[in-house]
Amino acid sequence: MKKVLAIAAVTMVIAAFCTAALAEPQAVFKNNPEGRTYYLCSSHNAHAYFAESHLGLRYAAEYFGVNIVALGPDGWDTAEQARAVEQAIAKSPAGIITRFWDASPLAAVRRATEAGIPVVATETRIGSSAADIGGALTYIGLDNKQSGRDTAAELVRIAGDTGKVVCMGNWGASNTDSKLAGVKEYLADYPGWEIIAEVDDKADATAAIEAGKTVVNNYPAATAVIGLDSSSGTGLGKAMEELNKPAGSYKVVVNDREPSVLQYIEDGYIDATMCNKTAGDEYMAILVMEDYNNGGLKNVPLSSNNAAAGVHGVPENMYNTVFAINRDNVKYFFADEMPNIKTDLYNK
Repeated sequence: MKKVLAIAAVTMVIAAFCTAALAEPQAVFKNNPEGRTYYLCSSHNAHAYFAESHLGLRYAAEYFGVNIVALGPDGWDTAEQARAVEQAIAKSPAGIITRFWDASPLAAVRRATEAGIPVVATETRIGSSAADIGGALTYIGLDNKQSGRDTAAELVRIAGDTGKVVCMGNWGASNTDSKLAGVKEYLADYPGWEIIAEVDDKADATAAIEAGKTVVNNYPAATAVIGLDSSSGTGLGKAMEELNKPAGSYKVVVNDREPSVLQYIEDGYIDATMCNKTAGDEYMAILVMEDYNNGGLKNVPLSSNNAAAGVHGVPENMYNTVFAINRDNVKYFFADEMPNIKTDLYNK
């Protein structure tokens, strides 16, 4: 009977999320009697890309009635991100969310898991095994190589079977490099497509504008542009405006949903952007750790003693999928259309 009730409870939680994700969160687990606090330890905390991640964590904090604290640098600094994980460990939290842009947080995450603190990796990972993410419970986010394939597929759908494309991205970041590999893999089946350049935009607004100008000025043969990080679309759009390159000069498919990217879709500079369900990634991370801490995923009967056997009930990877924003649906994603969730339970 206890198993039946547990399954029913989990089903009700998932159903509630699916039917009310864009509504004000209704706290199911109220009052946080154990005083649970979770930490998000990441770089890029102030980047526009993570607006939806912070929204998802505000939603989760209210829904579960838990405290969530964001630590780490506002910009790109993975060494400082690793120090944020260490700071979180010292607080003995209920769990930690972190991201593997590179291997910098690996040793700190290992220390957290060895101390019995559940960790979930979101957004990006290095390698494919549990050891590659420091023994974290799971990775929740994109299969970034598949995301690259999906981006290329959207370009072919929009532009047809032939063309010359420039790829923009922040090369060296594990997620972007995997996306580029997926683009190349997909386009290998379309010999009419040629990648004529790979331009580094550093996932930085100023650098991305300069990278966009490089595309416009240096590659006159280009018929299309693929952007693989959240600044690529903004950089290309602003460069086209500044250089008086008309909207529609290229077929353009980018990634992520910065406000300016949405505007460039509406204005016709960008055809589509492929987006991760970032708010869902962070919500699911808290959901997993809450259930693990409540004993469900920790004690699911995989063995007679899961802790001694070194197993738990969380899938090693929980892959999310991208969706396309284009001129048909862009109106639903502007910031003033999104829920405004205010809470004292999250510091972002």
